[in-house]
Amino acid sequence: MYIIEDYEAKKHNYITYARQFHSYKWYKPILTMLMFVVFYIFLSVLLLAAVFAANFLITGGDWQGFIDRYSNVSYDSLNIRDPLDTVVWLGSLSLMIPALWFARGVVRERPFSSYTSSRGGWSVWVFIKCLFIALIVCGLPTIGILYFFHAPIELNNQFAKYGLYLLIVLCPLQCIAEEYIFRGLINQTLGAWFRLPIIAVVLSSAGFAALHPYNNIGRASIFITGLCLGLTSWFGRGIEVSSALHIVNNMLAFLMDGFGIEEVSSEVDMMSLALSAAICGMYVLIIFVLSKKTDWFDRAKFDDAGSHNDEIEMKRKKKAARHAARKAKRKPEQGSSQQ
Repeated sequence: MYIIEDYEAKKHNYITYARQFHSYKWYKPILTMLMFVVFYIFLSVLLLAAVFAANFLITGGDWQGFIDRYSNVSYDSLNIRDPLDTVVWLGSLSLMIPALWFARGVVRERPFSSYTSSRGGWSVWVFIKCLFIALIVCGLPTIGILYFFHAPIELNNQFAKYGLYLLIVLCPLQCIAEEYIFRGLINQTLGAWFRLPIIAVVLSSAGFAALHPYNNIGRASIFITGLCLGLTSWFGRGIEVSSALHIVNNMLAFLMDGFGIEEVSSEVDMMSLALSAAICGMYVLIIFVLSKKTDWFDRAKFDDAGSHNDEIEMKRKKKAARHAARKAKRKPEQGSSQQ
């Protein structure tokens, strides 16, 4: 563990971190993305096949009903209270983590930990503290506003058996998986290409919003949320910071749906947009102040780029030494043949 000094700040910029690796080439992230898509489709098909087999045994072979149920990709068709929906929707998104891990292994661009942070991988310490902040900034105001407009709140547990347990496990994984792809792979790719973090954050947020099946106001809300997630990962040098907010935000929405308070819907109104923007904006402000006033995000476990580059240099020297040895061995043989 060491503290990142001010003169090293640019070197440990999370958004442009890919450029610190000597193995980086502009086209390698594209190859990683292509391989990610291949592995993600493969893993998703395996998951759907397993779920289909389980559903076949339970329902007695209603395969047409299964296809009709999951052919419509919309939040309005999502029943988070049903374990099957939770596994299919959140479980499939969680598969983005192993898909990225396999893709990185094939392309061999850089260590997987560099997608997590520019501080040497995942920091449990940073994640727990940011999760606590997100609970206060996001959770308390949301509960307070709900109580103000819906008092008295009556909880009606509508979760099917094991539904709540699956949600508690899969929701954080789904959020972290999306952070690995949007704030990790995509943000870092755009950051390496344009060398301006803010451009990467804006462009990836636009893509993040476009892939969410909401109405126009909902997409605007997701765009703002994406901006906030991108900024916090930038200020905090890793996705632990953005994952904390993402998890609290999604978990609250799913729990309110499951307990019959408010359903998850693709139709978002201006009030929800304003509330989301205010809450996420407050979280960004707190993370920015902490990044300037504390060393929370300056504690690095190890130098990912430095270790990776040293390994590449060591391999290069060994290869050069073997080449020189073979060349030296050939010279005496050539001399003796001339005599």
